[in-house]
Amino acid sequence: MRSGYAITRDGTSIYYEVDGEGEPLILIEGLGYANWMWIKQRTLANYVKLIIYDNRGAGLSSRPDKPYTMDDFSNDLEDLMNYLSIDKAFIWGVSMGGMIAMYFAYKNPGRVKGLILGETNFGIKSLPPSKEALEVLLQPPNPNLDRRQMLIERMKVAFSRSFFEMHRDEVERIVDLRMRFEEDPKAYNNQLAAVLTFDFKDKLPVITVPTFIVTGDEDYVVNPENSHIMNQLIPNSKLVILRGAGHLAIIERADDYNRLVLNFINEVINGTFKPSKEPMVI
Repeated sequence: MRSGYAITRDGTSIYYEVDGEGEPLILIEGLGYANWMWIKQRTLANYVKLIIYDNRGAGLSSRPDKPYTMDDFSNDLEDLMNYLSIDKAFIWGVSMGGMIAMYFAYKNPGRVKGLILGETNFGIKSLPPSKEALEVLLQPPNPNLDRRQMLIERMKVAFSRSFFEMHRDEVERIVDLRMRFEEDPKAYNNQLAAVLTFDFKDKLPVITVPTFIVTGDEDYVVNPENSHIMNQLIPNSKLVILRGAGHLAIIERADDYNRLVLNFINEVINGTFKPSKEPMVI
């Protein structure tokens, strides 16, 4: 594996890692998350050229002090691909990363071989999160809890209830990994600005690249119904629903999820990908 920094057109420093050989697969993080979130996807480097990077405002990338836009995030990805001499790639975005991925595909269709949209939505016209998730995500810091305890409480809604209860050791391991990365509330709000102004529903039919949509049916953070709407509006798409999985389905159902992504990549490469408007539930 090699890692480094790419400097974008506006001087932002983007941290990246490249591992493996073959078809380039670029992973895009969610709001406020850093490269720790892909802990269960790193084995994909055995099959593809895996590119993981931190968005501006998170992880090891720099944090310009201004509200960000989807154009900023899209330009960062374009500049990173140019820096790494990658002409076309498969793009996999989760949550906010899915928004960045679809916006990038809209602006740069010739640079996307296939699009994987995980646990995401299409912006301000999307159906809202669960009431429980909103309460957790919007609550002010609790002065009686240390940072680790607060992260455990906040991540409760990122997993299905059964996973959080039955795999508490795994949740705590993920929190300990997340603790290694400093999180800046101002940078989080700068990222959030791009999400709160994202309005993409009317542009979904314009996306023509092969698109694979995935959601967990117990996602409390992003309403799973949004994935059904995206599947209907993106013409060249298919949808898989992971039964019993929450917002971090990439961790809860990692083996199934990774296998599905590799199958999609192979279908696109071999010309056998077929869109479907009937969801598959596994």
